[in-house]
Amino acid sequence: MPDWKAIPAPSCQLAESPRFAHGRWVWLDIHGRKLFLTQDENLLNLKPETLSVHDLPDEIACVLPTSQPSEWVLLGRQGTWIHREYEPIVHQLDPPFDPTTHRFNDGRADALGRIWISSLVDARKPATAALYCIENNKTDMRISELIVGNGLAFSPDNTRLFLADTRHKCIWAHDFNLNTGKLGKSQLVKQYTEGTARPDGAMFTEDGSYWVAIYEGYRLDRFSMYGEFMESVELPVARPTMPCFGGTSTLLVCAAPGDATFPNHAGFESTSLVGCETPWRGVPEHAASLFRAI
Repeated sequence: MPDWKAIPAPSCQLAESPRFAHGRWVWLDIHGRKLFLTQDENLLNLKPETLSVHDLPDEIACVLPTSQPSEWVLLGRQGTWIHREYEPIVHQLDPPFDPTTHRFNDGRADALGRIWISSLVDARKPATAALYCIENNKTDMRISELIVGNGLAFSPDNTRLFLADTRHKCIWAHDFNLNTGKLGKSQLVKQYTEGTARPDGAMFTEDGSYWVAIYEGYRLDRFSMYGEFMESVELPVARPTMPCFGGTSTLLVCAAPGDATFPNHAGFESTSLVGCETPWRGVPEHAASLFRAI
């Protein structure tokens, strides 16, 4: 088991969407409507003066880097926003769903800058959420009949797109054509059936491993890019939401709060972020672009 450390950052109502880009870490508190941004990559020994906290105008669930170190794409209940540090957050695109019943949830940019973003349905039924692609300032549906879209990540060679549904308790892998942005043959990677443990956010490492947070499972599960199960890595938090491999040797995992049914381990009772040293290197985040040139 890795030597996990509680990250000395403010507790979150729902910590999500950790990213490492431009030498900086960023993550969200979805329900608290906060964005946290570091000024350096030394996350395991984070100093308060290197962390900035930004209030958000929406229930933002996904943050993506752009080619500019001070600019971020935000996706939430009211659609798509642009956050430039030290400037007001600007609303860019309306959502492709009813924001009183749905919101954007989890996504990532592909290697050409397209934004792939899933949604969730608040009531967790019926299966009216979806996976969308935002390209040239337009939002198109690509996969329907989701409940809580999650776990989106591209393989290092850009030939596979992994997608999870937390409420369907499934992980799928889709063949992916980067040049056309088209999805091909799909594969059921894993159907979780035991207890309440279910897949949440995920990312790839450079060796082609897909690492997914198992909510109410106290662990990360690791799969090959071809869908074979490889191993589980134990965590001291009950409800991990997403891992992020970044910096020179750091693994960060965000988490939702534990409770009496699913308590965090001793010493991590109120922890929202845990980290450790790791030999694995994450696939660098691709820069998101709302106006990708065809």
